[in-house]
Amino acid sequence: MTLVNVNLADAHNAFVSYIAAANQNNTDLNVLEDVYQEKVDRIAQYWNTLTRLAQACLEEQLSPLLSTLLQEWAIKEAVELLLRYQNCVIDPTHSGLQKSFWEKLGRQHQSLSSELFLLLQQGKEQRAQAERERAQSWQVVAQKAFENQQNQQQQFQQAAFQWVQGQQQQNQQWFEHQREMFVQYQQANREWANVALAGVQQAQVGMKQWYDFAASTQANVAHMLAGTEQRQAAVIEQAMRKANVKKWGTRFAIIGLVLVGMVSLFGCAFFALVHLY
Repeated sequence: MTLVNVNLADAHNAFVSYIAAANQNNTDLNVLEDVYQEKVDRIAQYWNTLTRLAQACLEEQLSPLLSTLLQEWAIKEAVELLLRYQNCVIDPTHSGLQKSFWEKLGRQHQSLSSELFLLLQQGKEQRAQAERERAQSWQVVAQKAFENQQNQQQQFQQAAFQWVQGQQQQNQQWFEHQREMFVQYQQANREWANVALAGVQQAQVGMKQWYDFAASTQANVAHMLAGTEQRQAAVIEQAMRKANVKKWGTRFAIIGLVLVGMVSLFGCAFFALVHLY
């Protein structure tokens, strides 16, 4: 579709009505010139808005604004006609004038609609291009985000792998340390066991030596006791003999002394008897 739907009757009525009103009010030329300039500026303003709407692909907004622009254009055409034929009275109902205006209005509608259509197509293409660029940009951004995510995941995996390796190394070191400690403990236990075994063996040897020494001492003591008993028996026997000898000697001495005393007593008695009698 190359035409923007517009009710051209509104523009035709504006053209006819303005000429009739100007004829009736005998509008001054200066006023007409001011109105003409105003319509030109207004048409330029509306057209600028229409082009922007077409470039923005707001197709539904084109029809009402184009209808308003054509009405302003029709008034401009009426003012321009009045200024050109200012010394003549223009009949707006003249068939030739209306036919000419209808043809010019149709061409103007076709021209503006075609230009708006081109702008609309350009806007759609630009929009499509922007969408493609946005899609490409989004794809680039997505690809970049995906790459960043992959990099982050790779970095995380590397960090996790390094952490796992570190933990494994720490565990390995801990196991090595524990194994070394266990080996040292076993070696120390073996050494202590050897020392204890040597001590026990030495104690056993010492106890055997002590038992041997005790047995030897006991034998020596027994032997000594036996010799002592023999010696004591001999000494006792000798002492008993001596005691017996001494006892009998004492007895003999006493007996002798008693005998001597008795002899002396008898002698003294004898001498006394002799001398007395």
